[in-house]
Amino acid sequence: KVLCSRDTCRDKDQKEPEPTRLPPIISKDGNYSVHQNSHTRYHEAVQKVLLKTFPNQVFRIPLTDAQNFSFWWSHDPGVRPEETMPWIWSPRHCLIKSAMTRFMDHSILNDRTFSLY
Repeated sequence: KVLCSRDTCRDKDQKEPEPTRLPPIISKDGNYSVHQNSHTRYHEAVQKVLLKTFPNQVFRIPLTDAQNFSFWWSHDPGVRPEETMPWIWSPRHCLIKSAMTRFMDHSILNDRTFSLY
């Protein structure tokens, strides 16, 4: 019977066993904050439709005519649709103060008792 401590009987060449834990998988599609690498949270998110997926990531062809427009463009956050399809862009003609806003401002300034309610 050999009596020795753990450190004295071990071979000098033998390395300490490293843990076999794999690095965490971080998804690049933005769903990591929802499931955080938990299998049960992922299935709950799938059931509650919480994952950020576009129809063109799930289906090969658009299911409805409403999806047909946005089905073919890129959903990358850095790419704007106006850059890929320039016909979408239209000039904006903003109305800074609408007629109703001007009426309200005029009424409030001229009548102290004026109230909408």
